[in-house]
Amino acid sequence: MKRVILITMICFCCIQIQAQILQFAFSDSTVLSMKPIGQLHGVSGIEYVPAKKQWHLATDRGSYFIFDSIKTIRDFAKWDKVAMPKYTNYWFESIRFDQANGRFLYAVENDFVPIWENRDTTSYVSYFDSYPPELNNMKYLVAPIPLPADNKGIESMAVTGGGNVWVAPEAGWAGETEVGQDTIHFLKFIKTDSSYQQPVPFSYVIDRSGCPNSDIEKRGGISEILSVNENQLLVLERCFDNGDGGTNKIKAKLWQVTVNGSHLKKDTEPAFDFNKGLSFQPDNLEGMAWWPSDNGKRKLLVVTDDNPGLKNKQRTQLILLEEK
Repeated sequence: MKRVILITMICFCCIQIQAQILQFAFSDSTVLSMKPIGQLHGVSGIEYVPAKKQWHLATDRGSYFIFDSIKTIRDFAKWDKVAMPKYTNYWFESIRFDQANGRFLYAVENDFVPIWENRDTTSYVSYFDSYPPELNNMKYLVAPIPLPADNKGIESMAVTGGGNVWVAPEAGWAGETEVGQDTIHFLKFIKTDSSYQQPVPFSYVIDRSGCPNSDIEKRGGISEILSVNENQLLVLERCFDNGDGGTNKIKAKLWQVTVNGSHLKKDTEPAFDFNKGLSFQPDNLEGMAWWPSDNGKRKLLVVTDDNPGLKNKQRTQLILLEEK
């Protein structure tokens, strides 16, 4: 009997450790140069590579940056004006590394209709087995698909410590994007020796109530996800409350979700509410990555996309959160 009780207690403790509840508080922030000054504009993907102490940033117009001397978030401003990007043909929305084997993964979202800069109208997830990529070795994780709604393709990915990959659509896959259809699906790809198994879908209830006045943003949106452990994710939901009667402000919440059968269950309260936890107005929150921490508390760096054009007066924001 004592042995059974002991095993039960150990299992219960393991579940408790695995299903941790994260809450964050504001730690620091900075803003970068306003266009046309500087290079770090349109940033949509960000990732930290601990083994190399490198920060990788990517934009939704194909620019790619690597920084290896970042100690504080203000160091990005030092590099902003002198950084030389690598120019690619990929309109990045998310970038991730498998920290175990160096595999480089990225999500791309092109425009809903062809434009002169880019006639591709698809969204997809690809990977290379190493970085820098070998051009002929690109593989699809999610093959190119038409955007199911305007500006609503694939924007987010997460890679777990075991190398498994989560992919989330911004507002749902085809047939899932409209108001009233609040259940969408994430895909989980289990890593094999050389590739990944077929994806397993997990349901998720998206919030479509934040920006009801906008024709596009009324659908809500998931702009990034991040792995907490094998069974938990952070999910960044964000929309722009424009349109008649709107506030013309970003509304955003960070949720922690836990695998519950074939469902991703949100915690009762958000891990962070950007409209309540900041003393300033957040902009177009796009990417997030774990910031290196030496005090045992997780730190999270969130970056905004200042959008194309010289007239919008937006600036790239870097927001650092710390676990409570």
